[in-house]
Amino acid sequence: MQINRLTLCTDEDFRQIETLIGVLSTSCKANREIIDEVIAKEDSHLFVARNEEGKIVGMTTVCCFTIPTGRHATIEDVVVLPECQGTGLGRRLVEEALDYLRSTGKAYKVGLTSKPARVAANALYRKMGFKQKETNVYTLDV
Repeated sequence: MQINRLTLCTDEDFRQIETLIGVLSTSCKANREIIDEVIAKEDSHLFVARNEEGKIVGMTTVCCFTIPTGRHATIEDVVVLPECQGTGLGRRLVEEALDYLRSTGKAYKVGLTSKPARVAANALYRKMGFKQKETNVYTLDV
């Protein structure tokens, strides 16, 4: 398995990312313009894991931002195809994102969110040293 930052999204890459987004959420749909925007921006970085045949089997996104309290980042959309789950690939994706943040100095603090139903993912994040924060998360469509 190779994990790299995606800098160009081919049509085949998009189809594979579309499948991963379907695994991540049944309510979200992949959008080619959004994927292209994510990989073009300097504050977001899409990492993909490819198997030996070059197929994308996992991904995660790192979003960096600076606010008055410092440089922060979030790790978003960590997802692995069901047939590759349980192989350590999710951990490797998160580690790649963390290595990127450490090597670039783009953030001093990183957060991530995960639905409680994703039991294995939540256990992984705790094993990796992430601490669960007591907070409320609110969303609003604008």
